[in-house]
Amino acid sequence: MKKLYIFALMMAFLFTTVVADEEDPPPRGKAATINIITEPPNSDVFLGGEPLGKSPIKDKEVKSGRQTLVVIDQGFELVNKRVNVWPGKDSRNNFDFSTKIPKGHIKITTNPPRCLIFVDGEQADKTDGAELVVHNLDAGDHMVRAQCSNRKSAEALVTVKGEETAEVHLDATSGSKKKKKR
Repeated sequence: MKKLYIFALMMAFLFTTVVADEEDPPPRGKAATINIITEPPNSDVFLGGEPLGKSPIKDKEVKSGRQTLVVIDQGFELVNKRVNVWPGKDSRNNFDFSTKIPKGHIKITTNPPRCLIFVDGEQADKTDGAELVVHNLDAGDHMVRAQCSNRKSAEALVTVKGEETAEVHLDATSGSKKKKKR
């Protein structure tokens, strides 16, 4: 019985040592090389509050340690996480983030009620007397244009925010443009 107790105690000690080693942070302030790949590319990358440039980042010399990695694209923070940067050219310093730009929607109403709707120059649909919602647009600015049955048109620049619906009313009778966000 005593041998079983000692064996269990040794196993618990070994398990605790292995877990502690996995959670130990890397040494701070040593030379390290990192690689950061993001989707979409050309995102702004920051490590420890310092700008590293546009992604992809290849063989960039930085300091080792536990740091915050931030990736921003089109004004949206796509990644914000604590990472361990290990000294030297450690394979654990290769970060690959398949992120996505947030999507939003635009609710469009028109006067007159029957118009062809174009978003960023591409025909989206028509209003046919009812409001039209164009779904799954990348967050950012979009040019919305209505070509109406009275042969007039109206357009407006609409800002789409991720997971939100922007609203726009295009009036092609007087040439005025009204835009409101929700």
